[in-house]
Formats: sequence, C-alpha cells, structure tokens
Amino acid sequence: MDRLNSGLDARRVMHMLSSNLDKERNMWKPAVIKSSGDQGITEQQRDEAAAWLAYLAANFKFLPETCGLAIQLMDRVLHLVKVRSKYLQCVAVTCLYIAAKTLEEDENIPPTPDLVRKSRCGCSFAEITRMEMVILNKLNWEIRMPSAVDFLHTIHVVLIMHYPHLLSSQNNQSPSEHLAAVMRKMIRCLAWHGLLHYRPSAIALALISLELEQITPGWLRLVLALQRMTNIGSEQFMQCRETMADFLGHHSQATSMYKSRTSSSSAPQSKKRKVEHVVHEADDENIYDGIKRLYSEDTFVCPSGPPLKGNGCMDKPALRTSCSLEMHQDNDETINLTRKLVLVN
Repeated sequence: MDRLNSGLDARRVMHMLSSNLDKERNMWKPAVIKSSGDQGITEQQRDEAAAWLAYLAANFKFLPETCGLAIQLMDRVLHLVKVRSKYLQCVAVTCLYIAAKTLEEDENIPPTPDLVRKSRCGCSFAEITRMEMVILNKLNWEIRMPSAVDFLHTIHVVLIMHYPHLLSSQNNQSPSEHLAAVMRKMIRCLAWHGLLHYRPSAIALALISLELEQITPGWLRLVLALQRMTNIGSEQFMQCRETMADFLGHHSQATSMYKSRTSSSSAPQSKKRKVEHVVHEADDENIYDGIKRLYSEDTFVCPSGPPLKGNGCMDKPALRTSCSLEMHQDNDETINLTRKLVLVN
C-alpha cells in the first residue's frame, strides 16, 4: 500500500479519510434507543423508520450519503431523547430534510410543502419546521458527522484508485456499478439495529472485507492494510464483520485465518481521545465533492416500491401540531442528565 502516499489525488483522498476518522473519534458514541414506557420506540420501529428513510431518499433521488446521514441523525436523536412512537415519523422525515439541506445541491432539495406531500408522512409544514429546530438544538447544531456511507465511499475509492484491476473478475463490472451494489447492502445494514454499537468506519471496513473476500484471493492482505490505515481494533472489527456476515447471509470461512494473522501482527487497537469541539475545515466539502465525482457515471439505485408494514414501513400516526414542542418539554431533564454524564466521562 506504499502507493497510497503518491500522487495528488491519493493525498486528497487520504486527507479526507484522516479527517473523517478524527471527526468520528471526537463525535461518535454508540447509539442506544431510549424507551419511554409503553409509548416508547422499539428496535423494530427504529428499523422500520430507517428503511422508510431509505425508501424516501431513493424516491427523492438523494445521494446515498444523504440517506446515511439521515439515518445517523435519527439514531442520534433517539439516543438523546425518549421519543414517543407517535412522533417517530415526524422525527425521521425531519432528519432526512436536514441531511438533504446539508449535502444536496440546492436544486435537488424539495420545498418543505413538497416534502410533506410526497412523503405522505402525516406531518404538517409547521410540524416539520418546529421539529427541525428542536433536533438542531438537541444536537447542538453538530450535524456533519461522517457516516458509514462516507467511509465506504472513501475506502472504495482508495481500493479502485490503487488497484484498478481489482474488479477484473467481476465480468468487467465498472467501479460505479460495483459501488452501487455494495451501497445497497450498506443501506440494508444501516436499517438494522444490530450494528448500532459499531463505529461507522468499522461497519464500512467490515462490508468491504466481505466483498473483497468474494472477489480476490488476496483479500486478507488488503483488509489488514486498510485496518492499519483506519486504526480499527481487531476485536471490534471481527465482531462487526461476523455480525454483518450473519445478517447478510454471507458464509465466510476466514475467521480463523484472520485471527491467526492478526495475533502475530501489530494490529491496531482503538484509542480513546478527549471529546472536543470539531472545527470543520473549509476545504473538506470540496474534497468530499471531488470524491463523489470520481465515478462520474455513478448512480445509486434503491429497491423501489412502497414500504410494507413490518418490512420497512410505518403506519401514519395521528400527529398533533404541538408534537415537537411536547417532545422538547418531555425530554428536557433527559438531555440535562445526558450532558452531565458526558462531562463526567
């Protein structure tokens, strides 16, 4: 992997990866869904909401990064606030709207009335507007945390840039076609609560490793190099990989081989860093846009069709026009307690 250090494009990609890893270390926390009694959110309801967001993102033709950020924002809100189930759909669609305004081009962002109408979310224009301010305040306006989709895209670029013949065994599949296929699997994984305890970078590397195992006999060498590059601990990576393999139905025979290689190597271990305010560099977004344009023919396609109850959708709850205000008031003490715990830790 020495060639990773050569060339302007490689330096830009590595800078983007390093910057995202720093932000992840500073901002990421394992998501735990807070329940509020009989009216609280269950893991199944969270998964249905995440799958619904993926469906909406595809219908609005949003970037996969927008979908990944929207699911991540929703999970962060559910971690901080005891959201009642009747408010979940309003929270979810508002997170999608915030993500779209963060990442999409202006012409691709639907006006709020169009978002309400086309999503059939059961919320009013005023509801979305109020909920948006509540969520932004709960998150202290810290929106742009790198998601697993961001890491997947960057790692994929690194592999294709420096190993252009990696996909030669895939019936001449183009990089964009391969990325689109892997991205669909990523969105499926993000819609499952079983991966909430793993870092976004670990989720991305785990999925990449499962893909590499299918296409090249030299996959382990590449994965170990990527693991050192991302400084992901072996234990966390293997747990995430095995969990994801079970979920996706992969039958990997490589666990013992991986463990034997990492036990005698200098595999990285996760290091805790003091949480500090993240300063977003002005050129990060330019680099990010450049990475997205590396595959100019790239298109992201999500499975189409309306979501079905129990398989990635939700009933439309009867929402009151004061739901965002009530959620804010009901959970004020919860947020104060959360902040105290963060300061103590």
